[in-house]
Amino acid sequence: MSEQQHRDASKALAWIVSIGLHLGCGVIAFFVTWTIIRTADEPVHRITPTWHKEPITVDASIPNLEQPSLDVSVDVPVIQEVIQSPIQDGYEVLETVQSAVELPEFIKRTPRKEAKFMGLDAASAKSLVYVVDASGSMLLHLSTVLDELERSLQALHPEQSFGILFFQKDNAIHVPPKGKLQYAHGTNIQDAMDWIRSSGYVIPSGSSNPVTALRRAIRLKPDVIYLLSENITGSGKYAIESSELIEAIDSLNPIDVKTGKRDVEINCIEYLTHDPNGTMAQIASIHGGDDGYTFVSRGTVNE
Repeated sequence: MSEQQHRDASKALAWIVSIGLHLGCGVIAFFVTWTIIRTADEPVHRITPTWHKEPITVDASIPNLEQPSLDVSVDVPVIQEVIQSPIQDGYEVLETVQSAVELPEFIKRTPRKEAKFMGLDAASAKSLVYVVDASGSMLLHLSTVLDELERSLQALHPEQSFGILFFQKDNAIHVPPKGKLQYAHGTNIQDAMDWIRSSGYVIPSGSSNPVTALRRAIRLKPDVIYLLSENITGSGKYAIESSELIEAIDSLNPIDVKTGKRDVEINCIEYLTHDPNGTMAQIASIHGGDDGYTFVSRGTVNE
């Protein structure tokens, strides 16, 4: 083949390749365009979410209210009721305490709600006043009376109250606190007894008249008055007739028209010497309790 022919063949091949490439590009472009147009013509598919709900079943039947029986039986111990006397105060509480240390004797007592003085009992007395003779006839006996007075006070319940008056001449000697009662606590009792023994105000002398002391005692409105005297009507300047004394006490402690009773119970202790007129016994029969009078002889006290 000549060179000219070779050149002509190469040109022809180049044209064939070029035409093939252009045709291929055209076919591809046509296909892409046709696909896009076709896709645009198709309707749009909407996506709708769907919730998958479980079916709800309502059970309208009435539930069985009967509960299975439970065995709740328990062996309950039988508690036996023990009836004991109530504890009266701190002294009895101390005696109930279990302790290796033995309690001293001075706190071992059983307080009573009644009162007792020189053998005379006063039941259910919440308040008491002791009215004691301090005339000259008591000079040798007062210390013994004070010992009995202290024993009576120590036996009182702490919730009871007390007062102490001495009568001398026509006056009343009021053991502090003057004009009022105080509770029967140990300190109050001790202070009262210390004052009587050491103040110098209670020294037996002269004759006496008990009316002033009884008036002041009744003003304190106690439940009970203990009246102690060796010679209640006295002698000399301050002596008083038996009938006059009884009348004076009756006016101080009259009968209440509403209750038919007297406000204050007066228990009388005739000490060592008998009154021939029986004045103390008469006062007790009018103003005292069932056993409101006693005579204390020399053989029954430690002189």
